[in-house]
Amino acid sequence: MTDPKHPPAAAAAAAAAVRGSALSDALAIARYHIVLVAMGGMLTFGWLMTQRYLFALALVVGLDWFLINLLNRITDIAEDLRNRIAGTERVAQKQRPLTALAAVLGVGSFVLTHLVWPQLTPLRIAVQLIGLGYNYRIVPSLRGLTRFARFKELYFFKNFGSAVLFVLTCFAYPLAVAGAQRVLPWAAIVTLALFFMLFETTYEILYDFRDLEGDRALGVPTYPVVHGERTAYRIMNGLLLAAELVLAVGLATGVLGVREALMAVAPLTQYLFYRRYRVAAPSPFHLSLSSRDCVLLTHLGTAQLLLFLCGTALWQHLGLPANIFLR
Repeated sequence: MTDPKHPPAAAAAAAAAVRGSALSDALAIARYHIVLVAMGGMLTFGWLMTQRYLFALALVVGLDWFLINLLNRITDIAEDLRNRIAGTERVAQKQRPLTALAAVLGVGSFVLTHLVWPQLTPLRIAVQLIGLGYNYRIVPSLRGLTRFARFKELYFFKNFGSAVLFVLTCFAYPLAVAGAQRVLPWAAIVTLALFFMLFETTYEILYDFRDLEGDRALGVPTYPVVHGERTAYRIMNGLLLAAELVLAVGLATGVLGVREALMAVAPLTQYLFYRRYRVAAPSPFHLSLSSRDCVLLTHLGTAQLLLFLCGTALWQHLGLPANIFLR
């Protein structure tokens, strides 16, 4: 598949630059780091809401994100070549088999999970429909009901749609499976979901900084493209501050306890991480992020989630108070 804005010789050179080993390309194509952080998020928030470790459900979450990411790789070949994303050449060579694989895995998994958790099926359908809207032009655009676009091509919805997917898979999935076994009040669940949505959106913007060159060339309306790097940087800072304030208000009002407030470490870590990549050129707020840097940041998020799970398990094993409320 050749990008009309990308001459064949230049496309070949770009493809060669992103060719790696079969294993590294497979991991990059699957975007395994995103799959892992989604699974870690579901395990963590699922445990907070139900006091259960939903390992089987984590596999379903991982599969759903794998399918979304795979279709995204298939539909974003031109952009990924420009941004030198690993594995892109292999995706370009095997678009049809990979699309067929996604279809088989999707249909087969829906049949299996419906037999075990029929209440999960509507949510899985919603997630995959949003994923299809993110990857294919099936979303009515503001230019008229007969004009269709991808969520990725719509300002704001590009990042918001991904955040909604994380909330559905990390919060709605375990709630649907656990049913009446929920132990966390709804006010606490809504507060944590809002915190997570604000925090997760900063990941999306950081990836947009990484992809700035390709997004700008193809007209993808990300915050760095539309507003410039200075404003996008400030949007990220504002989102992290808002996430911290949500936790602070929840703690002060007694909706959340100290246990949940410990998650305030994550936005601070995020800020300290990407602040290291700020350089003066080509603009005062340019973030010099590579794909490897973004993967590392995502792994850092997964590690914090797992550390929280292990830490709370050890805390309870020692017979210490499960939570502490200020009021």
